[in-house]
Amino acid sequence: MTTTPRIAVALAFLSATASANTLATDGYASPPGVAKSDSRVEGRVGMLIGGADVGDADGFSLGFDGGLGYRMGDVTLRARFDYYKVGDGADELLQRHGRATRVGGALRYSFARTGDKDSDGGGVGIDFWGEAGMGMEHVAWRQGGVLDRPSGELAVGFEVDGYGRRNERGARRHAGYFMGFRTLMAQGPEMDGPATCGGPCTKPTKPSRTDLSMFFEMGLHWGR
Repeated sequence: MTTTPRIAVALAFLSATASANTLATDGYASPPGVAKSDSRVEGRVGMLIGGADVGDADGFSLGFDGGLGYRMGDVTLRARFDYYKVGDGADELLQRHGRATRVGGALRYSFARTGDKDSDGGGVGIDFWGEAGMGMEHVAWRQGGVLDRPSGELAVGFEVDGYGRRNERGARRHAGYFMGFRTLMAQGPEMDGPATCGGPCTKPTKPSRTDLSMFFEMGLHWGR
């Protein structure tokens, strides 16, 4: 065997040995032929604190929400469920009380993310996102009567995301908490009576039929 073939065989042997040692000692390396996955399933549960607006009933509100989503890169498609208190404020003379249930869907976009999302090992990152969606709201009054209506939603927030090592399929578990500000928009029932001035004005009008319910939202998320 000539010198040149011997050198080529030696280099090939050294290269194969180095590759084997790297895979054996580097616990964060993805297995050969397995692509890193940036898609995942997410579950969420949270608490709502704010004010619910249903016609002229606009009092303090508490509730909770949950959701299930599928994330692909920076985009997440989510199914949402909300349950919260509606009614008059504590300073109203004749108070009305009820509960609202809302089911809908939303599209979320992550516009900024910290942390090494492409690494194979575990870590912690912060995600900043915006969201828009639609749903159906069902309001049931304690004194009797129901109100069904469609509603839209807009939200912004951030979340802390702790993630583990990638498995043999390139996916990994994640968990953390989130905080956000959510606004629900719907058309309220038409109010009876003539146009009036609620304060100093140049022209009387009927109350606006646009209901805005605003909530501070916080909770936990998890998935893989």
